[in-house]
Amino acid sequence: MKTNPITNSLGSKNIAFPNVIVKTRYGNVNLKSIIENKRIIICTNPSELIPKTKEGRNRFELALKQLKKLNFHLIGFNKNTFEEHLFSVNWLNSHMEDFLVFPIYYLPKNEVKKNLEEMLSKEILIDNPIYFIDKSGITQYILNGDDIKSKNLESIVELASKMVLSDQNFANSINSLEN
Repeated sequence: MKTNPITNSLGSKNIAFPNVIVKTRYGNVNLKSIIENKRIIICTNPSELIPKTKEGRNRFELALKQLKKLNFHLIGFNKNTFEEHLFSVNWLNSHMEDFLVFPIYYLPKNEVKKNLEEMLSKEILIDNPIYFIDKSGITQYILNGDDIKSKNLESIVELASKMVLSDQNFANSINSLEN
């Protein structure tokens, strides 16, 4: 079986994700300490992912469960208003089971994008990027969160599952079957 290669929407990959400071209820924490040794997906505007209908909520919950099965952790960075941030956090805590709740931080200055632009030496033209980060803290893919196809959690799960498949080493499995 041959799979299609995963393409990166910005054309660059293997970029160390910036170690921004996030505010938690326990104080300020370096993001690297939260994401180390985990596969992470960072949405820069998670309030746009929140469903409006009961059917949407069921699809959202199913997608979160699929991300958990794929061993991905979701983190949100709200960059718009603080009211929007509170709405996202309150909705998530009110409508999802505890094991599906993911952290959402308020970063109004979009420091991640600024730091990545400095590291890339070019401007990121996406307003709401979605970052896929591997276990070593390296940005592997950046989706365009402004694109209507990428803006839903099902699309994010689809790319995450492709990433898991591309990480598999099928040659070792075939060799062990032949022995």
